[in-house]
Amino acid sequence: MVMVVATRQSGDHFSNGRMLDEDKITKALNNATALGAEYAEIRLVSETTNTASLKDGKLERAIPGQEVGVTMRILADGAWGVHSTSDIASIIHQVEPTFRLAKAVAARRSPSQTAVGLAEVPIIEDELHWKSLKDVRDTDLDKRIELMLAIDNEAKDDDRIVSTSTGWSDEHIHTELMTTEGMNRVWSFQRSLINGMVTARDGGDVVSYRMRHGGEGGLELIEACDLGEMGRNARTSVLRLLGAERAPSGRMPLVADRDLTGVYIHEALGHPCEADLVAAGDSCLEGRLGQLIGSEICTVVDDPTMRGGYGCYPIDDEGVDTRPKNLIVNGVLTEYLNHRETAHRYDLEPNGGARAQDGLHHPLVRMSNTVIQGGSHRDLDELIEDIDFGIYACGSRGGQVDTGRGSFQFAAQEAWIIENGSLARPVKDVSVSGMTLQILKDVDGLTRDAHLAAPGFCGKGQTVPVGDGGPLMRIREALVG
Repeated sequence: MVMVVATRQSGDHFSNGRMLDEDKITKALNNATALGAEYAEIRLVSETTNTASLKDGKLERAIPGQEVGVTMRILADGAWGVHSTSDIASIIHQVEPTFRLAKAVAARRSPSQTAVGLAEVPIIEDELHWKSLKDVRDTDLDKRIELMLAIDNEAKDDDRIVSTSTGWSDEHIHTELMTTEGMNRVWSFQRSLINGMVTARDGGDVVSYRMRHGGEGGLELIEACDLGEMGRNARTSVLRLLGAERAPSGRMPLVADRDLTGVYIHEALGHPCEADLVAAGDSCLEGRLGQLIGSEICTVVDDPTMRGGYGCYPIDDEGVDTRPKNLIVNGVLTEYLNHRETAHRYDLEPNGGARAQDGLHHPLVRMSNTVIQGGSHRDLDELIEDIDFGIYACGSRGGQVDTGRGSFQFAAQEAWIIENGSLARPVKDVSVSGMTLQILKDVDGLTRDAHLAAPGFCGKGQTVPVGDGGPLMRIREALVG
């Protein structure tokens, strides 16, 4: 097997030093090779975290944390053996049991199952640290409370507001990876997040509105946001929902804001693009690479290098450098998200899509920051000027997706009726459903400016931070109600 050797050094020492003993790990990996392993790796993740929350302006909890996990993966006879532990020192003693586990799994592989193989990747030895302008680990609790109160004080300024809650979370992630191929990489970065929820009551009518801001970076990311305005906007929205009428139902034109556009792109399109779901027969995009699957104005990119996005990461959890992935270009499906295993299966170039929740989980194919690119419309007014009757939907209250069938259903936080080319009146309880590929074909308008919306989290057996967004998006017809 021919391997490419590369070295990239960073002059920025943002880590706290190595936690793995390189000599001992090298001996353990050599032992795996001597036993007959095709490949072995040891990956350590150390997370320094802080979470805090206020309820009605009062501190509810504040929890600093330090979590360390290490996972060994051994590939033998085309099957994985995996061992995870928080006891770093013990990992070197788990080579033989993990190797035997891989052999046992291989022996039980059915004839219909495909043996695991790994695509070749550049072998790199380096350190890479994305340093924040203001290291979030230096932020004290009083500062976190001050920033949360900036939201809370503005959000509750009305007698109809019956409850407010605000939350904070930050993390410094330090990762080390060593493999039998010679990969030896260390990288680190930070994420910061602030969020809130406002609940209002008017008689028997109770509604809530959620807000969230954050991304890759330190304290500077939160300080750059006008948190007072964030609170005021949430208050305005929740009070508007109190007086809103119920949404109409039926098929009609739909305009989605950046949040809802991002949720659609992530859930309905991004997940079917994950090559492990394709391999499992659970994707409506199986066998469709190179095909026109949507409107020619649609281009979708998944980009973990989009600094500031909540789904950013510099190196994936198999040691592969990250890069933008052009999932759809002018309506044509051009790329799956993959990791080394699925890249080998489909004879693709590995594109840095392997992510694990932490050091105690093995990598899966995951999204990062998934965005539909901008179009040619100037603004919302131009998007809706020729709509006689439709819906403008904003924000997400969750939903569900069937990646195999290609169907979805989402709920919006708030919405407006569009009448005669103008926003007429607010409505609530708006849900949108349809078939992923039909909706993608029915996209007939996108505003020029496209950027990430509110940060989020993605569950797929493991939970990882993600970003999504895009422009305002007009869909010719969607099922509302």
